[in-house]
Amino acid sequence: MNPRTQIDLRRSTAARLLQAAERDGFVVDRTPQERQACLRLNGHGLLRRDRKLASRWYPVETAPASEARP
Repeated sequence: MNPRTQIDLRRSTAARLLQAAERDGFVVDRTPQERQACLRLNGHGLLRRDRKLASRWYPVETAPASEARP
């Protein structure tokens, strides 16, 4: 396996967190790298941050009613 193939097979932190959020309904960032990835996903409109617990993120489609914005 060449190095280019190895790079392409690895998933980014953001992709892994987004998939976990969609699968489980939320995701919790545990490291600064994960926080940055969640902030980028939030900027793209894919995750929303919990208003009470800053390290908890919800996918936009399944955000709780109290978290949804008009």
